[in-house]
Amino acid sequence: MERSSSATVLDAIRSRRSVARMKPDPVPRALIEQWLDAAVWVPNHRVTEPWTFYVLEGDAKRRFAEFRREFQRTKLPDPNAPGAQAVLDKAYASAAETPAIIVFACRPSSDPELGEEDVWSTFGAAYAVMLAAWSDGVGTYFRSGEFRSYGPLREFLGVAPDQRIIGMLYVGYPVELPQRRRAPGAAKTVWLTGPEGAARGGR
Repeated sequence: MERSSSATVLDAIRSRRSVARMKPDPVPRALIEQWLDAAVWVPNHRVTEPWTFYVLEGDAKRRFAEFRREFQRTKLPDPNAPGAQAVLDKAYASAAETPAIIVFACRPSSDPELGEEDVWSTFGAAYAVMLAAWSDGVGTYFRSGEFRSYGPLREFLGVAPDQRIIGMLYVGYPVELPQRRRAPGAAKTVWLTGPEGAARGGR
């Protein structure tokens, strides 16, 4: 039984991909609730539980898409230039057509070290949701960037001044499964077995 469970977890980690193209089919709320209930069990130093999850569906999601389009407009050198409207329409559609969006926010501690760990834990919660969703056949796409600090979006969500948005997770059933390759872990691993450390040690 333990071996089977381990194989399932490893398979989810190895096979998960960021899914940009999603079907319009709704994702059951019960599934999302299940994933978020699992996400709160990620490692969290001093059990600060710094996270808040904002789940957007329906009109709320479309309003989010409007904010994304408006923000994108502020980033264009000339919003009236030929081709600009297509860029803005794409920014709107990619959000509006996603079945659900989960925004992960964190209230970091005022202590610098603990506050950094609070941010790590909140991203860990997001990754836990990615894996849980994938194991249920649902794809995700994690987005971050400057949009996280966009004032109108923060106000709409009700994010407090001392909260930090870590990222937005787009959720939906995949249209296709992207094929990507990664360097094997061995290529990025340094084994230290002696007291001399990395300076004179080797792999």
